[in-house]
Amino acid sequence: MSALHFDSPVERRAVEPVLAALTILLAAAIVNESRLLFESVLELIWIPATILVPGLLACSVLVGVLAHGLRLGSALFGPGDRIRPGDMAVTRILASVVLGALAAYTLWWVVASLFVHYLVAVGGVSPVIWPPLFGGVLGALVLGRVVFFRLFPEGPLARLSGSAVE
Repeated sequence: MSALHFDSPVERRAVEPVLAALTILLAAAIVNESRLLFESVLELIWIPATILVPGLLACSVLVGVLAHGLRLGSALFGPGDRIRPGDMAVTRILASVVLGALAAYTLWWVVASLFVHYLVAVGGVSPVIWPPLFGGVLGALVLGRVVFFRLFPEGPLARLSGSAVE
């Protein structure tokens, strides 16, 4: 097994918050219209970064959502030995659906931006602004999900019902 092989979800869970923070910073730079980014040497890496970072975040979120869906499917139609604590919580299922939809939409904008910016000679405004903006929203939700599920690993209702039983 090589060092770059992301087989376990631990590495993806460590990279995802970093990508989320970078995407939020990119979105903030676009909203602030920073001169440093648009009138310096960083201009050369600005467009690829605004496309690549939200795309990587969206791909990582989609991989996590698909893995969660496979674990749920395994629990419903198979032996259920792949299920983790908290996978059946309503909050985790809802988070997967919302984040999956937003990640797919962000990835769609990433692909559209790549297509328009690098493959088609089109005049007008480049759609490169949209991936960081939707990715910034996705990044904020990913960071919120990380904090929420650190506080409530098995869902908030499990903690409430556990304290009531004790």
